[in-house]
Amino acid sequence: MLITNPLTPTVSPKTIPERIKSRLQNDIRLFFRRRIRQQIMPLLPKYPASQKGSTLHMLVGERDHEMAIITACLFNYHTNHAHRFVFHDDGSLSERAIEQFQEFLSGTRIIGRREADEIAQEKLKAFPRTLAYRYSHVMALKLIDVKLWGQGARIGYMDSDILFFKNPEAFVDTLVKQRDFNYFNRDIEDAYVTEREVIVQELGYGPASRINAGLWVMNAKDICLEQIEMWLNHPFFASYASNYRLEQTFIAMLAQRSAEGVRHLPDTYNVDFYKPVEQNVCKHYVGRIRYGYELEGLSYVLKKEDLKKERRKAL
Repeated sequence: MLITNPLTPTVSPKTIPERIKSRLQNDIRLFFRRRIRQQIMPLLPKYPASQKGSTLHMLVGERDHEMAIITACLFNYHTNHAHRFVFHDDGSLSERAIEQFQEFLSGTRIIGRREADEIAQEKLKAFPRTLAYRYSHVMALKLIDVKLWGQGARIGYMDSDILFFKNPEAFVDTLVKQRDFNYFNRDIEDAYVTEREVIVQELGYGPASRINAGLWVMNAKDICLEQIEMWLNHPFFASYASNYRLEQTFIAMLAQRSAEGVRHLPDTYNVDFYKPVEQNVCKHYVGRIRYGYELEGLSYVLKKEDLKKERRKAL
């Protein structure tokens, strides 16, 4: 079976027969996932990118660039507005992928990895540990490069595997209207380099509870490079230097230590393996349910939305 309702999170197979079955299932899913993306992309309404307002960032790579385009286009579609997207190349984007971004989101800013590295080398001279962290962790770009390239008092970020089904009014309001709290989608559980209590014991403070770094709006001033450099110089974080959750930990700590503080977005934005798409603003198809982005999410969009009509209006 390609998909269950609700989605079943994938687990690592333990036996050889289970591995064979899992590999076969993944290959079949990949075939149908690609086919669904190919069905929806010609229908996407095209919006020229805005050059005004706060920036909305996304880290993208060759493997997921079609998801990124679809996510951004459907976000614009549901808000009926062209937002100021900035896409950060993780170093793998092909020329063809870049052309596709410009085809669907003309005038949008795509920061090539070589250009980003040169700018970071210059702007992070006073922060050597931060620069080294950025080079060693691609996920660090979600934090460091968003700060370097962000425009406006508020900065937004979304992962490419978040699919929107309704107008994300609360998220947009926090980006363009409010100037108070830092907002995040609520994670299933804490997912930091270690337990929050351990971090508090070592530093005297810790990250906010259940912060997911896949969808957020922060005050630009609260993304503090001086503070990140200080943490990277702290002996406690030395043992976690290679941990892929370090970026999410730092984001949650920056937000918690800010003067404005932290809030979660409404429950309809929560990370949840099992939530139905019909009753929620969006769904974050994190790794264990990534296959559901197309097989559940895009299938629902194709059935529900008259994208052909909307594309004609946009054009």
